[in-house]
Amino acid sequence: MHINQRWFAFCILILCLVAIPVSLLSAGKSPPTEDSEESMSNGESLSDYIGYDHISVVRLNGMIVGDGDSSPFFSSADSAGAVLKQLRKAVKSPHVKGVLFRIDSPGGTVSTSQEIADEIKLLQEKKKPVVVSMGDVAASGGYYVACGADKIVADPGTITGSIGVIMSSVNLKGLGDKLGLQPQVIKSGQFKDIGSPYRPMTPEDKAILQGLINDAYDQFTNAIADGRKLPIDVVKKLADGRIYSGRQALKLNLIDKLGSYTVALDLLQDICKEHYNRKEKLPVKEASRRAFISSLLESSLGNLNFSALKSQTQPASEFSALLPEFLRARYYHLPLWLMP
Repeated sequence: MHINQRWFAFCILILCLVAIPVSLLSAGKSPPTEDSEESMSNGESLSDYIGYDHISVVRLNGMIVGDGDSSPFFSSADSAGAVLKQLRKAVKSPHVKGVLFRIDSPGGTVSTSQEIADEIKLLQEKKKPVVVSMGDVAASGGYYVACGADKIVADPGTITGSIGVIMSSVNLKGLGDKLGLQPQVIKSGQFKDIGSPYRPMTPEDKAILQGLINDAYDQFTNAIADGRKLPIDVVKKLADGRIYSGRQALKLNLIDKLGSYTVALDLLQDICKEHYNRKEKLPVKEASRRAFISSLLESSLGNLNFSALKSQTQPASEFSALLPEFLRARYYHLPLWLMP
């Protein structure tokens, strides 16, 4: 008899949830030591060692956009929203002694980038060292959130820079005229439909939007000048939107050192040793990169097609999965994109 896949996944989920209290009653583990760093960073959670000082690894991957409407069960642990939560916990926890912030992002929205940058400032106010490790790309908003760290480490081939702000819209009036489409707009003010794709942009529209871009750009460049301790006129010469390799960024003082994730972690360990007058390395805690329910189902279902089950719970067409995140369904209602 054929068993519906969704009901099968539901039954497995219930079994997993029942098993959780049993696992929590299992014997405790010994405290972490300097030698336990590698095993913990490879998946062993320091949640078993509550009360011990450690370094927290926070990862940011993909577009930096608010994800308040995403599922808490299937959302990624390295999305912008999850990163904000992890940084806020790091600010509050007396046992987080330093943060390694791994960034692999092409940028995102201004406000979300600023929220993450503000949490980095709070960590510094708490005298907790922050070292950024750049991955393949840490550009635009990805650099915005990095520039306030104590130190920035990038690979020689990392793509960074792209300092600037962009706003885009598409004008479909010509196409609409050919198709005989006549949009009807009722608005409360002259500029309520500013950036509408159904009419040409007026000089007044352009002046308003350019002012908005200039203000966001000023905030971006001042954040870099403050974080990197560079004169604002030097920053603005670099902030024309161009991208830099990690090696170029080092020469321009946009980063501090060339190296991998391991180099960045070693640098943070050295900073923490000096800052806290320690002789030994701190244990390293890295959050699971998979959502809670995703991890349970994937481990329980084994070789079954987990991605198919997930798509039944959180529908998404193959076409939308190919789109850049900022063009997916939840952004369709916005006429403009304002992104660093």
